[in-house]
Amino acid sequence: MSRRWVRSIRNLSSSPEEIKIKEATSNDSFGPTATELNDIAVLSNSPKELKKICQVLNKRLLDTSKNWRHILKSLTVILYCIVAGSLEFVSWTKSNAYILKTLQEFQIRGNDDLAQQIRSKATKISTLLEDCNLLIEKRSKLHIFRNQMSQPATKQRSSLDINRSTDKLKLENLLPTNISSRGSYSLDLVRSDNIWDISKSPCEVVSNPILADISEE
Repeated sequence: MSRRWVRSIRNLSSSPEEIKIKEATSNDSFGPTATELNDIAVLSNSPKELKKICQVLNKRLLDTSKNWRHILKSLTVILYCIVAGSLEFVSWTKSNAYILKTLQEFQIRGNDDLAQQIRSKATKISTLLEDCNLLIEKRSKLHIFRNQMSQPATKQRSSLDINRSTDKLKLENLLPTNISSRGSYSLDLVRSDNIWDISKSPCEVVSNPILADISEE
């Protein structure tokens, strides 16, 4: 029984969006493709689809070293989406920064080269989350590039379709990166009205979980 056949059976109850993120972070030896990455970044602008994306990514990130491709591909998606996706995706990533810290020490017995790839990507993501100006710069450059190429990021108003100062104010008011370890892994996501309220300091932003139980497939 092939892996793809088993996966197709499991995906019968999944939405097209869920299948897309699962395929992009599968155990196959290829991917995620540039098209998959861009599609996921676009979907992150929808709260409903963002919820599904984060549910899958959370499960993948917590997988064992046996399924190291799940972890590595999920980090690839996250690295792309914090630059090209919605600010709410950035918020979710920040609120789960402790998982990235753990992955910076990831080990695979007998294959340190693969483990190093995971540690390196986790470190790159953490660096961007901790350096607001660097993240703003990368998001701005991508926005400028897309404008020059006449390829809008989304059919609706993109999270990148904002000026530099506004983006900075929004990013600075996301959840703080330094989050202590917890007994369970949260998928808490700050609601849009809290993220955009620039009168709040990071510590004053109230976390409102809008994501469903992570045990749901």
